[in-house]
Amino acid sequence: MPKFGLNTRDVQRHLLCFTLVAFWLLTAGYGQQARVDFLTGAISIRPDPADRSVTGSVDYTFQTVGRPDSIRLDARDMTIEGVRLNGEEVPFKQDEGQLRLPAPEAEGIHRIHVGYKARPTQTVYFIGWDDSMPDNEQIWTQGQGKYSSHWVPSFDDMREKVVFDLEILAAPQYAVIANGRLRSRDTTGVLTRWDFDMEAPMSSYLLAFAIGKFEDFRIASASGVPIRLFFPKGRREEARTTYSHTREVFDFLEQEIGLPFPWQTYKQVPLRDFLYAGMENTGATFFSDAYLVDSIGNNDRSYLNVNAHELAHQWFGNLVTETDGGQHWLHEGFATFYAYQAEGEILGQRHMFWTLYRTASALRQLDADGEGESLLNPGAGSLTFYEKGAWALFALREALGDDAFRIGMRTYLETFAFDNATVSGFLDIMGTSGLPLDSFREDWLESEHFPWEQAEALLRKYDESLAYYLDFIRETGETADSGDLDQAWEAFEAPAYRAALLTRYANSFSREQWERAFEDTRIEVRKAWLSSLGPTEPWMLPHLEELLQAPSYEIREAALYRLWTEFPENRARYLDRTAAPTLLQAPALRQLWLLLALLTEGYATPVQAREYLSALRATTGPGYAPEVRENGFLLLNQVDALGRDNLLDLLRATEHHSWQFRLFARRMLDDLMAARPERGLWESLASDLPKQQYAYVYDKIAQL
Repeated sequence: MPKFGLNTRDVQRHLLCFTLVAFWLLTAGYGQQARVDFLTGAISIRPDPADRSVTGSVDYTFQTVGRPDSIRLDARDMTIEGVRLNGEEVPFKQDEGQLRLPAPEAEGIHRIHVGYKARPTQTVYFIGWDDSMPDNEQIWTQGQGKYSSHWVPSFDDMREKVVFDLEILAAPQYAVIANGRLRSRDTTGVLTRWDFDMEAPMSSYLLAFAIGKFEDFRIASASGVPIRLFFPKGRREEARTTYSHTREVFDFLEQEIGLPFPWQTYKQVPLRDFLYAGMENTGATFFSDAYLVDSIGNNDRSYLNVNAHELAHQWFGNLVTETDGGQHWLHEGFATFYAYQAEGEILGQRHMFWTLYRTASALRQLDADGEGESLLNPGAGSLTFYEKGAWALFALREALGDDAFRIGMRTYLETFAFDNATVSGFLDIMGTSGLPLDSFREDWLESEHFPWEQAEALLRKYDESLAYYLDFIRETGETADSGDLDQAWEAFEAPAYRAALLTRYANSFSREQWERAFEDTRIEVRKAWLSSLGPTEPWMLPHLEELLQAPSYEIREAALYRLWTEFPENRARYLDRTAAPTLLQAPALRQLWLLLALLTEGYATPVQAREYLSALRATTGPGYAPEVRENGFLLLNQVDALGRDNLLDLLRATEHHSWQFRLFARRMLDDLMAARPERGLWESLASDLPKQQYAYVYDKIAQL
């Protein structure tokens, strides 16, 4: 498939020719600086869930110019079993996470082979191997911010780009997904070998593999790129819902960006207990299986934005990579910008601009709180890099015009393809349109403040409903009279517009206006209606009961809790109406239902009550997603129903690989130990936990 006029094999050859020419110039007297450039890497690994290890080897080709002091690779949490340089065993040193060996004396192309065994403490995660749930075993990687050097000797430096191939050995009942095109698969004995081929260079933090019981859909983009959409065994229908916009997003981004997809194939894989919403590994997006939802759940948690964001990274981040954290806008701001563009294409421009209004409001509040950040600050937070970063590109496009902006973005990608870039380099290219960008850099990139006035002007220009709303809130302040609200409500039908009115003016709406607002059945309006509703009055009852069947699990959950709380005489009826098997697709709603069924006097028989309590207690176990487990812990703790197994689940969660869940577990354990400082209880619970692995737990027990 053509890539910028060349196929990727041609790109590789041209890069090699460029390297050789540069080498000739340097050795011909134009000045010489010793350096090492890694060109290709062939990785062969066998992950072993029995002892959480990765046994493997990697073969690199690299070029030396001058005489470097040494050859260095980053190699963490691993034992190096042997190193060969150009076929000969060589001495090596391993310390502080690095592997070092003497550099070859001769300049030119060399080969190095490293055999190793890694026991990763991060980056490779073995999920589901210790629980009793069938078919849920997975092994997967998450390299960004953690680095792939925990499972393969590689480079903790995004500037080192290598053409990688991967060979992965796994038991034959499991599917293997990795970067690149699957070149071959064959089974010998008890293992299947999966051979993946890459054709273009990439940063090693984007290396990835996943192993599990997956099935897949196979589609292709309009340009012919093969796309494989994976899903766990048995979850085909949910996957159809989740992936419903994938081809549409892919085709839009190729057209909007103006360059073909830069890799051979594209894959998407939902994973258990994944650390983030998604991760843009080269040619293979990994994402949280929390986005595997049915058609109702899709109204609460759509994969569309994550889908578009991670795909945009294949150009912005993977094809062209930042040099360091100070350039992070080039990744996250750009991917967020194009994801919003894709949402605008699919859901409408009005949807996109209302989303931008909400992000601008959040950034404005960040300023008001004295926490504004520069986009060039490598320590800036997500709201800055993602949302302010996207806003900066909307502002830049407005300044340059659509045509000049698209040409500039395409030129930027072509200039730095398969290489690294800086913000200054990007602005130099965008500045060739003739428009000075000094004020843009100062206002949007360097300043810690968000340019609200510029953002507001852009919103007003492109969406009439936003212009009307901004004028309305400026004129009315925090309250509005009935006539003004009637007029405002009818002015526009956009769900985001009406939801904003409900949220801001909840205290000003009359009963009649609440009744009329309820007639708008769209999910965004219904959620705003329910969340903004004041103290419960009798006239609300039929509306709240209707919401028990809303096409949103979040609405059903909120309505059930409110009805159960406010109308105790009808509790059994509300539980009956929401006891459908479909609740299994909504863990939070199911957990609430189980708790309310237990608390409703006379609703459950003793046998049923035991079953309900057992089912609720089970949700704190490792077979469930962290957010489900957190909710289970909180609900059980509220009614003093944490059992021994739940407490043990909590102790184990204090070392969970997700830092957010780990922090939650530690804080909850601290509170429970303060309330129940019974040293014998906690020692008994921890007796089977290895002290070295659960140092936090044992330290807390020692303090009792």
